[in-house]
Amino acid sequence: MKRSFPAAAIVAALAFATMGGCKRRPPPTIAPREASPKATASAPPADHALPNEIAEGTEKAFGLPIPRQMRVVSRFEDVVFASGDVAPELVANYVKQRVIAGHVETGPAKTVFTGATLRNNPTSTLRVDVISRNGDTELTVRDETRPPAREGLTEAERWKELGLSPKGTPLDPTHLE
Repeated sequence: MKRSFPAAAIVAALAFATMGGCKRRPPPTIAPREASPKATASAPPADHALPNEIAEGTEKAFGLPIPRQMRVVSRFEDVVFASGDVAPELVANYVKQRVIAGHVETGPAKTVFTGATLRNNPTSTLRVDVISRNGDTELTVRDETRPPAREGLTEAERWKELGLSPKGTPLDPTHLE
């Protein structure tokens, strides 16, 4: 029995068609429901900090909040030392947002804010050092607020109280502080 060419082509086409029919279709994709504008406006954000922003901690150094990721290493009458595993650039930006500095020195491993006052309390003068050391960042906050001058003293008496003459030379050269 002799088959004709068109019949063989039809059989082959049917075979390919049935093979393609076994293939499963992907499930239809369903777009996620979007929240209504009213719902998103009333829901509080999960975190108030921006991606490269450091959160404030509970401890303070002369009114300056210490970053949450840092811990106070030591505290003295006029200086507070803190340390933590935070990028020094982030700590410097953190300090910059909270102080008004008279002068800022920036280097590869250290940023120094001198003559700084807090934005929310400009009564004290601070020096803030942000130092990168051994993979950690050290934060030093020093209170450089001068005590107020005593009332009722002349200029010469004020100099004498400091142990200096009105020209600024020591009154007792053997006793220098």
